[in-house]
Order: sequence, then structure tokens, then C-alpha cells
Amino acid sequence: MTLRKRLALLMVLLVLLPAIPAMWVTRQLVDQSLNVGLSSEVDQALESGVERARAEFQLQREIFRDEVDEWLEAPERQSLSGAELVATAGTPSFPGVGAKWTDSNGETTWSSADTESLIESPSAERRQKNLDEDSVSGGQETPSHFSARHSLSDGSVFTAYQLVSPEWREDAANLASTLQMVRGLQARRSDLEQGFLLPFLGIYGVALLLALAGAVWLGRGITEPTSRLSRALRSVSLGNWTERVPVRGRDEFAQLSLGFNRMLETLDAQSRQLLDLEKMASWREMARALAHEVKNPLTPIQLTVEEMSGRYDGDDPEYKKLLSDCSRIVVKEVQSLRNIVTKFREFSRPVEPSFEEFDLNELIAEVGNLQRDLQVELDLAPEVGRIEADPDRIRQVLMNLCRNAQEATRQTERPTLRLASRRSDNRIRIVVEDNGPGIAPSERAAVFEPYRTGRAEGLGLGLTLVKGIVIAHNGSIEVDEAEGGGAAFRIELPTHRTRSES
Repeated sequence: MTLRKRLALLMVLLVLLPAIPAMWVTRQLVDQSLNVGLSSEVDQALESGVERARAEFQLQREIFRDEVDEWLEAPERQSLSGAELVATAGTPSFPGVGAKWTDSNGETTWSSADTESLIESPSAERRQKNLDEDSVSGGQETPSHFSARHSLSDGSVFTAYQLVSPEWREDAANLASTLQMVRGLQARRSDLEQGFLLPFLGIYGVALLLALAGAVWLGRGITEPTSRLSRALRSVSLGNWTERVPVRGRDEFAQLSLGFNRMLETLDAQSRQLLDLEKMASWREMARALAHEVKNPLTPIQLTVEEMSGRYDGDDPEYKKLLSDCSRIVVKEVQSLRNIVTKFREFSRPVEPSFEEFDLNELIAEVGNLQRDLQVELDLAPEVGRIEADPDRIRQVLMNLCRNAQEATRQTERPTLRLASRRSDNRIRIVVEDNGPGIAPSERAAVFEPYRTGRAEGLGLGLTLVKGIVIAHNGSIEVDEAEGGGAAFRIELPTHRTRSES
């Protein structure tokens, strides 16, 4: 399983694992809340309260009716007509708040306009309906008054009214509405449970989607850098030391990529240096063997020729002159071979620098002043300062490169040599440029190999010696094209002797 899939699975588990106990706890809390709020005990208590309110209403109504009957049966009101009874309904002795009288023709007379507007309003009609039904239950308005109806002897009807206590009405309305709400919730209990569960699942669904999106984003941020590193490692394992990992951002992966690139650069430089050392060792071994094989027969050849010339006792002047000339030529060529053998022997010896501190710019300027046949341009950075190296060997390197520049610019109208120095951290760079024809790109890789020279009298060991000295200083040298089209040799050296050189 890939790392990205593992991260996605981890994020999903981090979301879902807490969801299971959370959903269980939430479900338990919802069930307990509904069990408490919608229990049969609550329903019975509310219903009992409603019944008590109804009983209280009926009791008060019966009491009011008895009081009205007693008021009508008083002797002074036995002989009164319905109109007279309505007229006396507002007296302090009347048990209610008002009355009405309906004669045999259906015409109604009220004791007062306030009573008529209160009792005969549309809402009051509904309350009266409730009263007539003896109902005080949920969903219906509580009655606002009591009524007591009495039929008179002349066929008319006298009705007395008494207002219900506002406190009782409020309590009864609250009980009725609460009972109706509880029973409604009981009927919709499954809907309520789903109403809690569905939002919970919806929230966790959104959280899950966000977790997956975060896992994808986080996984991409982690797996892509690791994939780049993995591809780079595979490429390096196949021998591609030029592979580099793109550095993006400033996080730990960027630091890792930067360190990986620096490691590759170091390994690449060390591998090239090791290869150069191996090549240099093989070239030196070959030069040592060649010098040994050539040196041994030179002395016998010279002695034999000289003895042949010295022992001739003949009187032929022409032959004697020929023998002398041949002897001189052989001795001269033997001496030339001795010089070549000496150079081979010098080349075969390993370079052992003698390190000391010196001013590099001063040495470069001194070498530049010795070049009489070139126009020298100095571009020396003051921050280069003093370095730790072998000044004689560095001078030898510069002199060899300057000699090559002289040879390369012989056919140039205005031969120019540019010597420059730069410093970067703990390394310095020396640049030797000329305005000659330059070196073809196809030949630059082999320019430091021995026995490659453009001069008839040369052995092709100069640049090889230069590279050996630079490598002995734990440095590097490369050739490129100068800005003016000539050759540019760039040397990089450490400012101080490294541990491997000490």
C-alpha cells in the first residue's frame, strides 16, 4: 500500500473511530431525554392536571349557577319580568358580571354594552362552544366565562354570566398546550430520533469528506517529494551523478532535497576526483615504466658509438668524417632521449604539496608581470586574501597555463591574457583566459590527458601535471570557452588544507 493511501486510511479512521462512540452516546442521550420528557408519567400528570382544571371549572360553574338560582328565587325578584331582571343584573347583589334576556320573539337585551361585546365576540363564541362541550383540553381555547340559563314563565330566557379567573385560564391553557405538545411529540418520536441522527451523520459525512480531502492534500505534499527522491535515487544507482531533486518550499522536505543535492554534488566531485587520481596513477606508472625501459639501453648505445668512432685507425678521411658525424648525431639524440626520460621520471613522481599561507592575488599578479609577449588583464577580488597551499606548485600551474596561452595566441593580432580570482565561502576560483582560437568542445574532455599536444616538440604532459597539482590540493580544474572566444581554464581550490591533505 502506498504512503498516500495509508495517510488517507489513517485520516478516515481518525474521523470514524471517534464517530462510533460519539454516535452511541448521542443516541443514548436522545433516548434518555425523550424517555424522560415523553414518558407515560409525564403524560398522566399533564392529563390529570387538565382533568383537575376541568373539574374546577365545572365546580365553579355549578356554584355560579346555584348563586344565580338563589338570586332569582329571592321574593323581591319573583314578580320581576325578564327586562327588569336584566336591568337589576348590574347591582352589587348580582353574583355575575352581566346578563341578557331573550324574549319569546328572539330579541335580546343585555345588561350593559361591555357585557355584550365581551360575551358575544367571535372568540367568546368559540369559548362558549367549549363551555357547552365541557371541554378544557389541548388545542382548544379555555372558556372566558360561566353562564347560567333560566327559562321564565312567559317563555323568555334569562342568562347570567360570570368571568373565569385569568390565572385559572392561563394555568389551564398551559396544561392543555403542554399535553397536546407531549402527545404530538410521542406520535413523532421516530421522526425526532431521526432528526437528531441525520444531522449527526451529515456532520460526520462532511468531516469525512474534509478528512479525505486533507489526506489527499497532505499525502500529495509528503509523497511527491519522497517520489522525487526515490526517482533520483534510482537514477543515481544507474550511474547518473548529474541527477538533482527540485527544491520547493522551505519545509523539511525542501531541506532534505537540498541536502540530497549537496550530497550528490560532493559524491560526484569525489568520484570524478577519484577517477582522475586513478587515471593519474596509471599514467604515472606508464611513464615510470617507459622511462625505465628507455633509460637502460641509452648508455650502452652512447658508449658503443663513441668507442666505434675512437677505435677507427684507417686513413680514409671521408669515412672517418662520416663516422664522426654519425657518432655526434647518435650522442645528441641519446641526450635528447635522456631529457625525455627525465621528464617522464618527473611526471611519474606523485605530487606532494608543501602547504603554507600566502597571498594568492600577489602570486597571480607576479606571474602576470612575467608574461612579456601578452597583454595581461588582472581582475583580482580583494576578498580572496591569504590561502593555505603550495605557492611553488600554484606558480607552476599558472606558468604552464600562461605558456599554453602564449602558444595559442601566436597567430592572434593582439594576444591578451586575463587572470582573475574570486572567493565563495571556503573555496576560491582562479580563471586563466586567452583570446586565441580556443579548444573545440569535442576535445575539452581529453585536454588533460598525457601525450596530447599541439606542438611538435612537446610531450603533452604540461596540462596533465597541472591537473595533478590541482588534484593534490583537493581542487578541480575544467576548460571552457572564454567570453572572447578563446580558452578559459577555471581552477577551484579550498582556502585551507583539508583533513585528507594534512
